[in-house]
Amino acid sequence: MNTKLLFSCLCLLALTACGDKVPESKAAKEVGNIPKQTLDKAVSGTESALQKGEDRNKSEDQKQ
Repeated sequence: MNTKLLFSCLCLLALTACGDKVPESKAAKEVGNIPKQTLDKAVSGTESALQKGEDRNKSEDQKQ
């Protein structure tokens, strides 16, 4: 029984040791960047909306 347990543990260790050596594909990296791209897009959209609002307020102030 001890040899079966030892063999199982060695197989498990061998499988886990190989796990982080697999290179990450380009597609996987792009999928990982999607949330960052979405956040950047939202931030730039918010900044442009704030700028438009500020410009609108300045033009209204100049009319008065």
